[in-house]
Parts: sequence; C-alpha cells; structure tokens
Amino acid sequence: MGEIIVGIVGSDSSRSALRWAARTPSARGAGLRAVAAWQYPASAVTPAGPPRLPGPEEMDERTCDGVSAVAREELAADADRVEVEAGRGPAASVLLAAAARPGTDMLVVGARGLGGFAGLLLGSVSQECVEHSPCPVVVLRGDPDPLDGPIVIGLDGSEGSTRALDWAIDLAEATGVMIVAVHAPIIGANNAMMDAARQALEQWCAPIAARSVPHELRIEPGDARTALEHVADETGASLLVVGTRGLGAVRGLLLGSVAGYVARYSERPIAVVPRSTG
Repeated sequence: MGEIIVGIVGSDSSRSALRWAARTPSARGAGLRAVAAWQYPASAVTPAGPPRLPGPEEMDERTCDGVSAVAREELAADADRVEVEAGRGPAASVLLAAAARPGTDMLVVGARGLGGFAGLLLGSVSQECVEHSPCPVVVLRGDPDPLDGPIVIGLDGSEGSTRALDWAIDLAEATGVMIVAVHAPIIGANNAMMDAARQALEQWCAPIAARSVPHELRIEPGDARTALEHVADETGASLLVVGTRGLGAVRGLLLGSVAGYVARYSERPIAVVPRSTG
C-alpha cells in the first residue's frame, strides 16, 4: 500500500476521516499524511485599515501546528507516525495536488467541511475530490468503524469497475477482509440472461481467485444503486467501492449514475475509484 492522504479542514467530519485512516489496518504498512490548506481572505479591511497578515512561511507553520494538534487530540501516541503538511490555496485544489503525487494510494475526506448548507450530504470540497481525483477517494460520514468487515464492490465489466476491482483486491490483501462482488442484471432477466450474468461476473472476478482473496459473488437483478446498498446492508460491509463512468454513463457525467449516487447518499464509507490515472 502507498501513502494515505487525509484532508483536514477543522470539522468533525475530517477528524473522523483521520481516525478512520489511522485505524484502517492497511495504514500500518502505509504512510499517513494529514494535509490542510490555507489562503488569505479575499477582503481583509478594518476601520483602521488593512490588518497585518502573517507571511506565507508563518501561515504554513501555523497550519502545520494546527494539524499536529488535531492529530494529537484524535490519535494520542499514534500521532507520531502522521506526517503533516500545509498547502496554499483552496482546499480542494490542495488535496487534489496531493492526490496526484506518485505513490498516493488513496485520499480520505469527510463528507462535509466547515461551511455549506446543513442539508447537503456531500460538501463542495469532497464533491470536487470525488469528481477530479486521479487516485481513489474514500468519503466518510459520521464516525465509522475501521475497515474490518467485507468490501462490497459493484462490477459491470467497464474500465472503471475493472480498475476499482484491482484497487479493492490490493486493499483486501492488506487488511485481510473479504470481497463481495455484485452485478445487477436488468429486472425480468430470463434464465439464459441470468446464467450469462453469472458467467460474466465469474470472469470479471478471476483476478480475485488468482490471488486467493476470500470472496463471494452476488447477482442482484435491478438498479445497481439499490442493489449495492442492499448487499452492503446485508453483509455489514465496512466499505462500498465503485468505479467512475460505468457502461451506461452519459458522456458529460464525470462519475456516472451509480458512483454519483453512492457518493452522495450512502451512509457507509464509500470509495470512488477513477478509471485511469491519465
């Protein structure tokens, strides 16, 4: 496993993201880096005139000190293994730049930052990361358990789901959990179509068997979004994995309907895996 990047924005959601990443078994063999962004306010004028603003180096230092304090509060002695980093600019841009570095295995973010409207299920920073990150993005809500239950992944034979499967296999090997692979043929599929769906799922999952990762195959006719949520609930999944841009995606959609839906509405940790790094 490569380096895990955690976005810190000062919210409870990002603190949960740091705890999850630190508790995830794969993190024991991977680097863990907490990244926070800062930028000068667009307008900083008082009745006495413009205030004196700290210089960039001082702001970097203050930001790193703040992230280190969060790590100590949330992780206690484990905070010593967390690298901290300050980035200059909008939070999403800073996190996406970190995600683009060679060796970054995943970017972990909370679903909500400090700002935004209470009714939004996915904040603007996490939304941008999910849509544009070149590496897999894990989005967390609440205070989820560590990764010790099954990884549920949706497969449809597309390039996106193939890359998502490769990433999920690596994670399952590192953590010792099983994979539950789900395919959703159309409702009303006849016996021949169901047999073809099972054969296709077995073929897509050949890499799992080749690497001796414990796994289960599930055929769930119907809408892939509800099928994935149903299997995740039934198996007590600790992570739901989807690839971007499945077979049915409209060209203009960055995520595709399934990835976009679970990113916005799933109550459990989800990982969105881009179909390519290019």
